[in-house]
Amino acid sequence: MDGCLLIGGKAPDKNLLGPRMNDWDIIIAADSGLHHARSLGLTPTELIGDFDSVEQQCIDDYPDMIIHRHKPDKDETDTELGIELLRRRGARRIHIVGGGGGRLDHLYALLSLFHRENPPDYWYTHREHIQLIQGEMLIYPGINRRVSFFPLGTGECRMKTSGLKWPLDSLRWKVGDFGISNIVTNEEVKIEMKKGKLIMVYDLGNEDSL
Repeated sequence: MDGCLLIGGKAPDKNLLGPRMNDWDIIIAADSGLHHARSLGLTPTELIGDFDSVEQQCIDDYPDMIIHRHKPDKDETDTELGIELLRRRGARRIHIVGGGGGRLDHLYALLSLFHRENPPDYWYTHREHIQLIQGEMLIYPGINRRVSFFPLGTGECRMKTSGLKWPLDSLRWKVGDFGISNIVTNEEVKIEMKKGKLIMVYDLGNEDSL
């Protein structure tokens, strides 16, 4: 089951997300992530957080939504609480929507989630598609789109790829390494992780805007 977590910060337009939204079986909002629900045409079933940034009128617009209110002084971020709730509801794949722009520390906190043992699978900001790459995966970013890769964790990262202008086959990446602005040459990109995990980043809109 796929779960979507709406979070604060800039989120993509509905037309940029497109058919991705059809995959979401359960939708939960974390605090001001609820503000994105109307523009995306989504109806969250639950709202979680300390509610320091969500507008009460927005909450009132969803009278059937289950509310989970937490104290502001807490160890977890609202995003972490939302991911935990999605896991408890049975979500196997996690899609985070929002989090673009805003504070740099919030950005790093979100990226740090991908380094964890049970990370989210997708993250969509107002312009980027960020995806966890592990095992063997087929991906369809679009021909001529620029894609970038970053290793996760502290160990060595090795992979085999097809569908990219510059294959990653001979590389042995570690923390601090990365591959910026590779080019997709086929409709289908195949990535087989021999060791470790990656995140892949590409632009949701026109690749020329990167």
